[in-house]
Amino acid sequence: MESLPLFPLGGVLLPGARMPLQLFEPRYLELAQHLAGEPEDQRRFGIVRIRHGHEVGEGAATDLQEIGCEARVDAMALARGDAGTVVHLVARGARRFRLESLDAAAGTAFITGAVTWLDEPAVDDDPEVARLVQRVLTAHATYLRTLGATADPVEAGPRDVAYRVAERMVLEPTDRQRVLDGADAATRLRTVLSLLGRETAIVDRFAALPTPPDLGGASLN
Repeated sequence: MESLPLFPLGGVLLPGARMPLQLFEPRYLELAQHLAGEPEDQRRFGIVRIRHGHEVGEGAATDLQEIGCEARVDAMALARGDAGTVVHLVARGARRFRLESLDAAAGTAFITGAVTWLDEPAVDDDPEVARLVQRVLTAHATYLRTLGATADPVEAGPRDVAYRVAERMVLEPTDRQRVLDGADAATRLRTVLSLLGRETAIVDRFAALPTPPDLGGASLN
């Protein structure tokens, strides 16, 4: 297990996705200071979804999902104004982890967890994954046509196609968590295929475009 600073959120970060954040609570300003003190290639923390409660304020939630995503810092900037100090940060998702426990003895104002990094099985020569990738890409194209939308081609290896398609969909955090929870590429692809079918049917039947969920709190995502 490894010790990792945590940033609980109402949203979900997927591997390879980018997420802009605003850090303004004192404990998360301390986290930003901790990150700034690390070498640039070692500035990382964990984003994990809150099951119940709120992101900020007194008694902020510590009831967290089991599976989270490592966030590597792409950029940080400090801003000071009438409302106080705010750190603007852009993170990119990297490795998945299992949150084993919270470290109450870490001595940090921000939450620190003990995590286990999750292995990603190789899939390059897996014919089932290749078939699922093609089904997901076809279903994604149908989803976009139903929305009356277009998008650039999904450019990702078989292991990451589910992440990239889910990233482009308007989904509730619970659905994104289902994708993140997937133990392997085939499982994630089946989950995304199910979500594409559901969302396409809803739009087609009710002619209602999906509305992005309001994640609130500290995330700009």
